[in-house]
Amino acid sequence: MLKRVTVAVAALVLTCCCTAAMAAGGSGKPSPDEVVKILAEGNARFVAGTPEHEHCDAARLAQAGSEDQGDHAIATIITCSDSRVPVELLFDQGVMDVFVIRVAGNVVGTDEAGSIEYGLAHVHTPVLVVLGHTQCGAVTAVTNAALGHGHALERNIPPLVAPIRPAVARAMEAHPGAETAEVVPAAIKENVWQGIEDLFLASPSTRELVRSGKVKVVGAIYDVGSGTVAWLPGDKVGDLLAQAEADPSRAVNAMYAAPAARGASAESAEAGEGHAAATEAPDVAEREDGAAERAAVARQPEAETVGAATEDHAADIQAAPEAAAPEEAVPAATGEASGNGADLAAFLALVFVVGAVLLLVRLRRKGYL
Repeated sequence: MLKRVTVAVAALVLTCCCTAAMAAGGSGKPSPDEVVKILAEGNARFVAGTPEHEHCDAARLAQAGSEDQGDHAIATIITCSDSRVPVELLFDQGVMDVFVIRVAGNVVGTDEAGSIEYGLAHVHTPVLVVLGHTQCGAVTAVTNAALGHGHALERNIPPLVAPIRPAVARAMEAHPGAETAEVVPAAIKENVWQGIEDLFLASPSTRELVRSGKVKVVGAIYDVGSGTVAWLPGDKVGDLLAQAEADPSRAVNAMYAAPAARGASAESAEAGEGHAAATEAPDVAEREDGAAERAAVARQPEAETVGAATEDHAADIQAAPEAAAPEEAVPAATGEASGNGADLAAFLALVFVVGAVLLLVRLRRKGYL
């Protein structure tokens, strides 16, 4: 009998320890390198015409309706809105497998950076893929404008694609005297790097997740004619991270500081106006940051060219002024992924201790101990 009791206690300890370890390690999701391998293998199946189409049936839909995507999604992917880039299909992924952000030119502005932060810190994806593609219309339009072949565009398009201009400039510098057809492929690759650079400058939490090894950022280019994904060199990402960390214009406050509630007490009413003005500064600044560009565009003629956009690209990727934050700069957040895992592990450890104590008490009463 005592032997059986010993075995039961040992099994309980092993089970609890394994569960706690899984919780602390991210709920059993694959490692960043394993995720990249999964995506690469999925793309190989897509190109070969042998996709598995997993997680696309009614059972998966029912699961999506009752479970948290954060327990399933393995990658955040930002790519172009182009209809020739079917993200889930080209990686042979299904429902709740990838967290996708789409925008013309796969640019990274405030909206895209915030969406990426959500995918990494709240959906807990171990990988971010910045996916460009061949024949990108946004990159081609910016390149044509830079080479003097631009054409009239609707008022909201120039500020949308403005972040692509530095990438095109670098591609033109590497190919002096070249025309659009030769510059565009190089500019598409440079635009992937530009998106990663812009993200690192704008997102302290992403920098910390990458620096700690919890998240891996990879660049890639999808060929719309063949279906293949070409993965870009990983060491370049490390260089861009180091460059962003050394840039004095980088964002340093990882967390948004919400304005304090007004009217908390009658005694604070007299001082309320000054306090409200101070605490609302980040909120107003963030709203005006996005509105400034729209206002500038509105003052321009109805038809514009890409080259006519005058907004400073650096301003596009900066959050509210750091000086306006009501608290000192704090270290970059490591995201909820690590916090939630640690909390769950601590809870499971507590459950184990309580259960073990109760078991021992019961065994003692029965006379087994």
